[in-house]
Amino acid sequence: MGTNPKIAIGLLSPVGLLFALPILLWAFSFTERFGLEKCSIGSISGAEYQNILSRAGEQRWTVWPGLSNGVFWPSDRDFRGPTASFNSNLNDQLLSHIRELAGPDASMNRQLASGHAVMRSMGAEYVQTQERAGSRVRFTYYLPQVRFAPVCVLCLIWWYTTIDVIFSHDLATDRYDLQEVNVLFAGLKGSPDKNLARNVPWGSCPEFRR
Repeated sequence: MGTNPKIAIGLLSPVGLLFALPILLWAFSFTERFGLEKCSIGSISGAEYQNILSRAGEQRWTVWPGLSNGVFWPSDRDFRGPTASFNSNLNDQLLSHIRELAGPDASMNRQLASGHAVMRSMGAEYVQTQERAGSRVRFTYYLPQVRFAPVCVLCLIWWYTTIDVIFSHDLATDRYDLQEVNVLFAGLKGSPDKNLARNVPWGSCPEFRR
């Protein structure tokens, strides 16, 4: 039996293609092989980082709907918009995952390596480092917004979600500690530009500046 011409035409219609494209992009976001990434972060050797990255890639947060139950938009309620607590819950969830991966009493370099591994295992790209008056440092990652919702057509317009992994800095001891994670979805109020924001080389690994 052949394919019904009406169905084939429907799939090739502009509306059909509009919904097919984000699904293809969402599926493609799982294909990058992060296991090939080489990083050494402070006292964390390349081999140790590979082990951390491998463990991060095995966890539930790396696949949809571990990040979100959204279908048409990043959300926690399937087809409906997110609840008011969605962003704060997501921030807490990612922070918890990084701390779980780093383990108790982790060194600042292991905390940073764990944060980077979680971001990379999700498909996020490290783009920027910002320091605020010596007391905080912010490592910013860009993640395709469609990663949170496979049929998010609007995600083709507002492309990126930014994720900040934020460390406090104790100037007296020169010690950094993981403080919070902040996820910011693009939308009408603003859409980040990865090329304008970049202040670290493509493919580089984060580090605490001395």
